[in-house]
Amino acid sequence: MEINMHYDLSRVERQHLAISRETNSSALVVTRCACRKSTTSKQLVQHGKCVACQLADRVATLQPEDLEILRHMLGATDHHPRARWGFRNEYLCNRRDMPSMARLMAAGFVRSGRPLLFMWYFHATDAGGRLAGLSAKRAAVALGARP
Repeated sequence: MEINMHYDLSRVERQHLAISRETNSSALVVTRCACRKSTTSKQLVQHGKCVACQLADRVATLQPEDLEILRHMLGATDHHPRARWGFRNEYLCNRRDMPSMARLMAAGFVRSGRPLLFMWYFHATDAGGRLAGLSAKRAAVALGARP
C-alpha cells in the first residue's frame, strides 16, 4: 500500500517562514538622543527624548527644599543609617509646604494621600524613592514590601 504524501506547509512552518521574511520594525531601531544616549526610535518619536532626559527635566523643576522634604518623607536623612532608609513613606504636609508638594506631585515623585483635619498626607512613588537615593530594595520596602 502506497501512501501519497503531498508536501504541505504546516502552520508552524508557515509561521517560521513568515518570521524569517519579515524585517525589523522601525520602532525598535536603536538611535541616539540629543544627550548621546542610545534609545529606540519609538521612544524619540513619542516623547522627543530618552528616559534619562525626561527624568532630568522633571528634576529640573524642583527646588532644593523639595528634595529635602522628599528625603525626610522616606527617612533618607543623614541621622538615619543608610541601611534603614525607606523605613517610612509618609509626610504630613501643612500649608507652608504645599508649594513644594505641588511641584513634587507635578513631577511624579509623590502622590497625595488622605487628609487629616486641614493637612494632607503625601507618599513617595518609586521614582521619588530612587531620586531620594534609595536602593531598589529599600524603595520596595518604602512602597510596602516587607523587609
